[in-house]
Amino acid sequence: MAAHIGKFRERIEEFLNKYPAVDDVVGKASAATKVSKVNLIMGVIGFTAVWLAIGYGAPFLCDFIGFVFPAYLSFKAVESADTRDDTQWLTYWIVYSYFGILEFFSDYLLFWIPFYSLIKCSFLLWMVNYDGASLIYTRFIRYLHVYLHVMFV
Repeated sequence: MAAHIGKFRERIEEFLNKYPAVDDVVGKASAATKVSKVNLIMGVIGFTAVWLAIGYGAPFLCDFIGFVFPAYLSFKAVESADTRDDTQWLTYWIVYSYFGILEFFSDYLLFWIPFYSLIKCSFLLWMVNYDGASLIYTRFIRYLHVYLHVMFV
């Protein structure tokens, strides 16, 4: 268990090194609260997970997390010279849109799934951090688009 926590702490530090804007905000909060940055982030993650599981407004929080951080990274990608990150974020928004449409039509069924907001938020974060959007796009959406294009054009 301690080894998993140690790896998790290392990943948080890598995340902070990768995104200096987030590191600045967390650094200010850390200085104000006298809690280390890693412990502060772990506390926020734990609180957010509990809130997504049982809290009021969990769907809003999930949509907020699935939109704001990717939007920030999309703006950074547009401003960068590298085009690979542009493709990554366009792919994310395509998958996010398809997921939103699917969710809209199946909302009455999804409402009954326990911890749905936590599951959805985990899925959205997986798409952002592990290039899951690219996987879903290449395995499902691209074929659906090609099929629909052939059928109707």
